[in-house]
Amino acid sequence: MLHKSFSIPFYCLLFLSFFCLSSTYAQYVMKGRVVDAETFQPVEFATVFINNSTFGDITDGSGVFEIPIPAGNYELVISFMGYQTFKFPFSTQDLRESYEFRILQETIDLEEAKVIERRDKEWYKNLKIFEELFLGNSINGQKSKLLNPEVLILDSESYENKLIARGRDILEIQNPNLGYTIKFVLESFVYDFETTVTQYAGQAYFFEENIPRRRKAKVEEQRKRAFEGSIAHFIRALYHDNLEEEGFTVKKGKLNKPTYDVIVGAGTLLNDTIPLLIRDRPQQQSKNENLQNEALGIADDTLKRGDLVEQARNGFLFLTYADPFFVIFEKEPEEFNLREI
Repeated sequence: MLHKSFSIPFYCLLFLSFFCLSSTYAQYVMKGRVVDAETFQPVEFATVFINNSTFGDITDGSGVFEIPIPAGNYELVISFMGYQTFKFPFSTQDLRESYEFRILQETIDLEEAKVIERRDKEWYKNLKIFEELFLGNSINGQKSKLLNPEVLILDSESYENKLIARGRDILEIQNPNLGYTIKFVLESFVYDFETTVTQYAGQAYFFEENIPRRRKAKVEEQRKRAFEGSIAHFIRALYHDNLEEEGFTVKKGKLNKPTYDVIVGAGTLLNDTIPLLIRDRPQQQSKNENLQNEALGIADDTLKRGDLVEQARNGFLFLTYADPFFVIFEKEPEEFNLREI
């Protein structure tokens, strides 16, 4: 079951968001050149890609790249260590013959420089927390591996009760279950130890691994299983206005008073599924000042596409429904570790 909170493990969210895009026939070519914004010298070996897709390239000695793409609206991302991430939204309807992109060098203050250089016991503790939250605890998440953790800036001291993370370079994550290596530009990551809320932002580029023929059928089945009932599946069904046909029901949220039994049940389920970073006894939780007086539940009212989104003149859809809601997928139960209480 998917819920109003779209904070599911990144491997699933990112891979699935490009699921139907990567197999589309390329009809256009995005061509360009990347240069330093101050010196106008070409930037070689910069990674240039279409966000959440398998379309990308590396700049050559002249800073030039070419990316074949199908028709559509996209976000181009340029990433290179020591430079600020550059993003450029565009449509193939207005595509020029070529572009020149000028990227700015990254500025790092003295305090951040100290954090970057630190590789002590606290850093490795923070790394374990980051990997657990970022990769997730599902079957696919547990199999995924962060290949270059040394590029992470991890800081749990600058802000009280918060873990802050950022990438000095592109993160590389191997997901063997789905047959992909993902390059992820991590712009921000914040974990609040008190509320246990995680927020992060970034862009992803996917490389398909060389899958042996004997494994291809299994990998394809795992990709299909991961896609069905996912956020990307829901968004696509919402866009095409076929939520019911695809197995989705959207319900309004309602607020209920949580009982002591609910708190105990929630704690039991969490203990059985997710290795918590901080655990309190139910008695402590019930006395916690930060514990909400009301809990979110599912109402009887069903929401339709028109209740959730509005379409702009340029054809883009915007999620405009401001209240909490639940998304229920009826066709297949999700992994136990992804259930939300």
